Amino acid sequence: MTEPGTHAIGSGPRIRPNAGSEAPMAHAIGREIIRAGLADREFIDRATQGFEEYRQLVEPWTVSLAVKVTGVPATVIRELAQAYARGEPFRAFDGTEHDEDRALINLSLLTGHGHTDRERRTPFHLVRHAPPVDLTDEEYPVRLTQGLRLDSHNARLHKGGSASSLRRAECVELSPEDAERYGVVVGEQVRVATRRGSTTAPVWVDPALRPGVAFMTGRPPDGVDANRCSLRASCPVAGVVEFEAAAIRIEKMPVVAIRN
Repeated sequence: MTEPGTHAIGSGPRIRPNAGSEAPMAHAIGREIIRAGLADREFIDRATQGFEEYRQLVEPWTVSLAVKVTGVPATVIRELAQAYARGEPFRAFDGTEHDEDRALINLSLLTGHGHTDRERRTPFHLVRHAPPVDLTDEEYPVRLTQGLRLDSHNARLHKGGSASSLRRAECVELSPEDAERYGVVVGEQVRVATRRGSTTAPVWVDPALRPGVAFMTGRPPDGVDANRCSLRASCPVAGVVEFEAAAIRIEKMPVVAIRN
């Protein structure tokens, strides 16, 4: 599960940008640091390369644009820029998105925090923002990501060995906030609807997920292939399919009355 998670600066509150918008938020923070004169130009000139290209990359990411893309308030973005420039690092991450990591490395290069003198200069990463192909909206407000769980890589399971305690049937994993929003509980069957089809699956609540993000492995219990309900997204770095994503809505199943 590699869906990016929440961020925080120092001991402040957790910041939850919209799914897939962590790199744009980092770009907006970088732009604010540069425009406020808080970049460590001595370190940049001595130990980095590609700063001018990076400055041009982040220049369009104004605070007002970042607010629309990330959902993070303007005052918070400016506070994050000031705090990061003072040396307060991002306190927490949930996830390992490659572009997100590269965008945050740029902030450390911009401020000189966490870097030591090296014989070779460290380049800024030119991380381009590629919004999800299947955008969420009021009708389909949740971002579904698909991938493999840890038990899918268990060699003993593939060879017919003993069952793993980590293994469980396919389900749709929701954040606690979304489970409450839709009025569903663990084990309850729901319909997962996309613009191209739907499937059913029981609910699992995962506190590590952010509101607006769901996860499935793509092997629904009713035999419907969820892969046909999602769109493949390409990794701009490796040039290969990295994950599958779709905009979905969660529908409660009707209660069937049992007649005596």
